[in-house]
Amino acid sequence: MNKQNKAGRNDLDPMANLSPRKAAKRKQILTAARSLFLTRGYAGTSMDLVTLEAGISKQTLYRYYATKEALFSDLLSQVIHELTEEKQPSLASLPLPENREQLFDILLMMAQVIAIKLSDPLYLSILRMVFAESVRFPELGELLLESFPKSTGILTDLLKKCKETGLVKLEDGDVEMSMRMFIGPMIGHAFFVGLLGGASAPEPMPEEDLKRLCRIYAESVT
Repeated sequence: MNKQNKAGRNDLDPMANLSPRKAAKRKQILTAARSLFLTRGYAGTSMDLVTLEAGISKQTLYRYYATKEALFSDLLSQVIHELTEEKQPSLASLPLPENREQLFDILLMMAQVIAIKLSDPLYLSILRMVFAESVRFPELGELLLESFPKSTGILTDLLKKCKETGLVKLEDGDVEMSMRMFIGPMIGHAFFVGLLGGASAPEPMPEEDLKRLCRIYAESVT
C-alpha cells in the first residue's frame, strides 16, 4: 500500500498503479475540481459540488480523495506537471558543468523554465486563490510549497554535485538558501507584474534580465 502524507495524498505518483479506466475517472474528477476551485475558490468549493460537476457519486469521489485538501493538493501537482514536465525540456538529464560558463548555460535553461511557468495564467490563478484564502486556510500555503516546481529540487541537487566537484564554493548549510536567492527575483517579477499588476497573461522576466541574473549568480557561487 502506498504511503500517504498528512493531506491524505499518496506520496507516489497517483497515476502509477491506476488502470486506464481509473486514470480516466481521476482525470474527470480533477477537471471538475479545477473548474470549481478557479471560479469559486477553495472555501467556495465543496466535495458535494465536485461530485455534481464531475457527474459522479460521493462514494466514487471519496474512493479517490478522502478530503478536499487531498483533492486540491493533487490538482496543484497536476498543474505543476503540466507547466514544467510536459511543456519543458528535461532538466534532470543535463550534464554536470565543468566550469563557470557551462554552469551559466544550465542556470539559464532553468531560469527560462521557471520564468515561463511563473507567468502562466493557470499558475497565476492558482497563486491568487492560495494568497486570497491562505489566512483562513493556512494549509493551502503548505500544499503549494509541497507541489512547487521540480526545477528547484533539480537546482539544489546541481549545486550539491557542483560543490562536491569543487566548482561551487558554498558552505554545507548554504545550498538551500542559495537556491532561494536564485529563484527569488523571478518570483518577485511574477508577483508584482502578474499578481499585483492584474495581468491575466504577463510577460515572463525579460531574457536579458534572466541572463544578468544567471551571470551574477554563477559568479557568486563559483
